[in-house]
Amino acid sequence: MKDTIKMIVVLTLIATLAGLGLALMNEATQADIEDNARRAILDAIHQVLPDADPPNPCQRYDAIFDNEPDRDAVCIEGATVFRARKGKDVVAMAMEVVGDNAYSGTISALVGLRMDDGMLMGIKVLAHAETPGLGSLISDCQLMSGQMVGHTPSSIKWAVKKDGGDIDQLTGATISTRAMINAVAKAQAMWRDHRQTIINGDAMPADGGCHVP
Repeated sequence: MKDTIKMIVVLTLIATLAGLGLALMNEATQADIEDNARRAILDAIHQVLPDADPPNPCQRYDAIFDNEPDRDAVCIEGATVFRARKGKDVVAMAMEVVGDNAYSGTISALVGLRMDDGMLMGIKVLAHAETPGLGSLISDCQLMSGQMVGHTPSSIKWAVKKDGGDIDQLTGATISTRAMINAVAKAQAMWRDHRQTIINGDAMPADGGCHVP
């Protein structure tokens, strides 16, 4: 009986110490985790909002903004919209969206639009599960975004040529191409329907609770 009690005490002590160690480790690394996550989103925003006219999706430029877009965002219909400013003026927006009905599920992308005319300034694939060598080519700047960057919502027909549009579908990956166009269309709809709110709305709190549409 004494041995059993001793074993229980020892195991309890070990579990307590292990839990305390994990808690301390989590607290010590939390700041680094949050900092790395912030750096990742800022780097993506830099890529989709380049300070270049016309923008080149395959070349890195300085950012168009001089604020901190991740700390100057608005929450509209549950979606987070990052605002890029020159001085006090909102000149561009970046929005993470999901292109539906991809071949292997969905495609997550960050889309950057110029504020005055909705021109696509850049698009960066954040995550996908498309077939390697086929649908995965959507992340290639020349093959995919190179066809769309620099166009406004009305300057081309935003559909693959097979559907009567102006965009060449990737060989063997028409469904993936449609999903990318769908992602851009969602950002364009946000720009078109909520432009003034994006420009004038109050910045959301850090725990705004927005989601990716």
